[in-house]
Amino acid sequence: MGIFFNKIDSKKANKYQTRLYSCFTILIIVNVINSWFHDWLWLYITTSSVLVILVIFLLKTPKRDLDEEWKQLEIEKDETFENKVNLLIRNGRRDVDVIKYIRKEKNLGLLPAKQYFDRIKASSE
Repeated sequence: MGIFFNKIDSKKANKYQTRLYSCFTILIIVNVINSWFHDWLWLYITTSSVLVILVIFLLKTPKRDLDEEWKQLEIEKDETFENKVNLLIRNGRRDVDVIKYIRKEKNLGLLPAKQYFDRIKASSE
C-alpha cells in the first residue's frame, strides 16, 4: 500500500511507469502468442491476472508533479528583452498580445510565458 501513497521523485516515477508499460507490453505479446499457438488456459489466466494488476498499478502511479516542475523552471533574465516587454505594457498593448510576443520570442509554452509576463509586470509596478 505504501506504493500508492508515497510521494515519488518524478524521475523515479517515470522509470517506474516505463517498467510497468514494458511489462504490460510483454504480457500482451505472451498472451497473444499463447492464444495463437498453444491455447494453454493456465497461462492465459496467469497473464490476464497480472495484466489486471499492472493496469491498477498504472492507474495509481503518481503523475508528474506540475507544481514542482514549474517552480524549478527559471527563465534567464534578459534585461533588454524585459525592457521591450515593459515598453509594450506601458504603450497600452493588451496582456494577451504581450504574452504572445513573449512566447514567440522566447519559444516558451503558454504557462511559462504567462509567469514570465507576470514577473515582469510585477517588477515594473
